[in-house]
Amino acid sequence: MGTNVSLEDKFQAYVDAENRVEPKDWMPEKYRKTLIRQISQHAHSEIIGMQPEANWITRAPSLRAKLILLAKVQDEA
Repeated sequence: MGTNVSLEDKFQAYVDAENRVEPKDWMPEKYRKTLIRQISQHAHSEIIGMQPEANWITRAPSLRAKLILLAKVQDEA
């Protein structure tokens, strides 16, 4: 009398044990789609986050202000 544990159950147990899930690991398709959506949203927010500061670099009133803006843009990029 063997137990029939599904791939989803094994995956959930793996995640519940706080293991790291790598991109090539098996995961339910719905989980993968959700991750891709979240990663895409994060990447988009990083790109959009640096755009306003990038426009101000050439207009910064001092070298110190330019350095601060450059650091901010590089951090976001």
